[in-house]
Amino acid sequence: MEDYKALLAVDAEGFSTHSDAALPDLHLDIQETIGHTCMASGLAEAWASATFKESTGDGVLVILPLTALPRLVAPFASCLQNALAALAPRLRAKGVRLRVRVAVHVGPVDDRRTQAPGISKATIDVSRLLDSDSLRAALSNSDPDVTFVALLLSSEAFEYCVEGGRTSLRPSQFTRVEATAKQFHRPAYLHVPTPSVRPDQIAAEPATRLIRQARTVNRVRQGNLNTGVIHGDQIFRGRDV
Repeated sequence: MEDYKALLAVDAEGFSTHSDAALPDLHLDIQETIGHTCMASGLAEAWASATFKESTGDGVLVILPLTALPRLVAPFASCLQNALAALAPRLRAKGVRLRVRVAVHVGPVDDRRTQAPGISKATIDVSRLLDSDSLRAALSNSDPDVTFVALLLSSEAFEYCVEGGRTSLRPSQFTRVEATAKQFHRPAYLHVPTPSVRPDQIAAEPATRLIRQARTVNRVRQGNLNTGVIHGDQIFRGRDV
């Protein structure tokens, strides 16, 4: 029988780029970290009793009770970020990196069906969210030593949890994006618990950014406006201040 359920999908970035010998241990690290994060997030019982828990090798797809949905939004994402940040030094010493994309959705699904349990449009949709360009870019455009988790909520999960006031995160902490993957095109909401910028992006833009900032109209001294360009000393409309 179909019931509305919370759906959690997690996928490790660049899993297949690691050596074949490293993959089994990395797989176990993913499973253990998600399990421990559920415990830290108050989801231990829901995780342990989940009737549909599918390992994808580089991640997991889990169907949980609807009551678990608010905690999957917060504090799950931030707890997972903290857990992976703590794990990073050990993995880095072995030449391994672990960062994950997380998608959360809500929808009707039968996870107890004798044949083909969990197969539904909701499970397909959460998988498409996980594979979406917007979620992938959130990780690839961040500092790999700072940002370990990027979370994408379906519009249904966002409306129920965030706009509905059922979680500690506020709407202003999300960015509305267009999630696209294959033939899937849906609005979704992105949250990065610890945001950052990829180091090479910072190095490439400072000069142009500083010039642009220097040309911005700024208030200086008695309400005067500075529209000159800064070269060492402050320039005030072409003369020294």
